[in-house]
Amino acid sequence: MNNFARPIIGVSKCLEFDMCRYDGSRINNNFVRNMKEYVDFITVCPEVGIGLGSPRKPIRLVTIGGEKNLYQPSSKKNLTKEMHDFTKKFTASNAIFDGFIFKRDSPTCGIADVRLYHKLGTDVGYGKTSGMFSEGILKQFPNLVKEDEKRLNNISIRENFLTRVFVLAHLRESLQFQQIEKLIYFHSKNMLLFLCYDEELTIELGLILKSNDDFKLIASKYKNIVHSILSSIPKKNSIIDTFNYIFTPIRSKLSSAEQSHYFSLIDGFDNDLISQSEISTLLYSWALRYDLKSIIDQSLFNPFPKNLLLDLIESKKEYSIL
Repeated sequence: MNNFARPIIGVSKCLEFDMCRYDGSRINNNFVRNMKEYVDFITVCPEVGIGLGSPRKPIRLVTIGGEKNLYQPSSKKNLTKEMHDFTKKFTASNAIFDGFIFKRDSPTCGIADVRLYHKLGTDVGYGKTSGMFSEGILKQFPNLVKEDEKRLNNISIRENFLTRVFVLAHLRESLQFQQIEKLIYFHSKNMLLFLCYDEELTIELGLILKSNDDFKLIASKYKNIVHSILSSIPKKNSIIDTFNYIFTPIRSKLSSAEQSHYFSLIDGFDNDLISQSEISTLLYSWALRYDLKSIIDQSLFNPFPKNLLLDLIESKKEYSIL
């Protein structure tokens, strides 16, 4: 059984934790509920945090004097300063996050497509922006892995989110020992996964570990590059190159039919006909057959607890045609 590091994840408190929405409700979320076994959550409701009750009258983002403001139309209260002060206090009290799950469309927690009204009043137009609290969080933690709960219902987006937060949690725990051996072990476990993201930066990581710098400098450089590597979604060509890198030491042990099958899968993946997991599962089974421990132990094949995809898999089964 894989002993995964425990990510520290911020989450909007109305998602599964507390009845703190504007209407006094709580949002049931299977994914967040399932994560509780594997994750240490830091919950927050910034609206309750600035003294608004639950239930409460709606608030909105409004442009006033050319600036984004948080405003409650019913009371005519401008809550901008209160929200900025609360955000600063929250970030000062919580210095470590591996990721954050924000409430979609919230004027405080939304990370995109939140309504920003052009002016005060009714029947006015609006543009799109980010929530005031989430904007402050992301200014303080610019490399933060973040998503909203709706996007995490997409299996590809969820897999990418989970991969990133569990790898970053493993890195955080490895650095706590302040030992180069622990960092080298982390690198050896995650090298193939990093190759799927960026080959040049992965090579740079290896060079940093071989340098004669003191550990603090090595750790700082290494951590910054890992964040850069994980800041984007892996490109298909990089994934294929990594699969071929894994396939090379296995190829001579396979029959011609097995080799042909592998290349047909690569072609199918390249043309969006099959998933990445089909090829990685096949490569992993071959590595097990030939006891290739350097491949078996790679996080690429098991970067996070697969139970955290179960609610999506079960929902697909529920609506499938029998």
